[in-house]
Amino acid sequence: MFRYGMNIARPDQPANFYVLGSAEGTFARTLAQAGGGCIRTLSCSPNKENEESFYSYGVPPFAEFFLGPFHHLTKQVIRASDRLRHFDSGFDIILEDTTFQMYSPNRSAQIQFVKGHLKDDGIMIFVEKFRQDDENEYLRRELQKDYGYKSRFFTSSEIESKNAAILKRMNQNENTISAMSVALAEHFKYSYITWNSGNFCTIAAGNSAQNLSRYISSMVPPCIPNEYVYTSTPLSLLRSAIPDLQFRTYQTNAA
Repeated sequence: MFRYGMNIARPDQPANFYVLGSAEGTFARTLAQAGGGCIRTLSCSPNKENEESFYSYGVPPFAEFFLGPFHHLTKQVIRASDRLRHFDSGFDIILEDTTFQMYSPNRSAQIQFVKGHLKDDGIMIFVEKFRQDDENEYLRRELQKDYGYKSRFFTSSEIESKNAAILKRMNQNENTISAMSVALAEHFKYSYITWNSGNFCTIAAGNSAQNLSRYISSMVPPCIPNEYVYTSTPLSLLRSAIPDLQFRTYQTNAA
C-alpha cells in the first residue's frame, strides 16, 4: 500500500487511504508519517480507548481518526468536519480489516455503503476470515492455527477464551469465498486474492484494471509457511481478469 500510495501521489493531491477496523490506527498512522505528506489516512473505530491511543503522543501528522462504527461515517459527516473535509474527494484505497464480519454477513450492502467513499478508479481491500464449504476443512485449519502456531505464544486457556469472547460472533458473520465473489461482482469488475493463510484471505478489488494491476504488481509474493497456504495468488475471483498479472520478484543485495 505504501509503495502504491507514493507512486500515485501528486504534489497537489496526496493519496487518500481509509482503514476500517484499524483499532488504535497504528498501521494508518505509520503509512501517513512514512509518506511525509504524500499519503493522508483516516482510521475509524467505535472504541474510545482506541481514539485515546491514537492521540496519546499528540496529533499525528497527515492522519485522522473518526470515533464511531464505519456505518456512521457518511459523506455528510465528512463534509461537515473541518478535520475530515479534505477526504471529500474520495479515497484511493479503502482497507476493511476484519470489520464487516463483526456486524453482519451481508457483504453486498456493506460494500455498497463503504464504496460510496471510494474514488471511481480506487481499490478496495478486504482482510477477512472465510467459512469453508466443508465445515470439517474449516475446523481443521482452525486447529492448525490454534495449536500449530498460536500455542507458541498463548496458553490453551487464553486461546479458548478468545474463541468464546470474539471468534464466535465473527464466525456467525463470515462468508465463503464463493459468496464473497458474488457480492464483489455486484460492485467491481476485477477482484483478486492476494494473500492466504488458513481460513484468512486478503482480496483486492476495483474497476480500474490499470490501478489494480499497478497495485498488485508492486507487491512481492506473500511470505507464509507453505503448510498454511491453500490458495495460489494472485487469483482472480471474477470473470474479468487482467492479463499476465503477477507479483514483482524479490530483490536481493549483490554479494
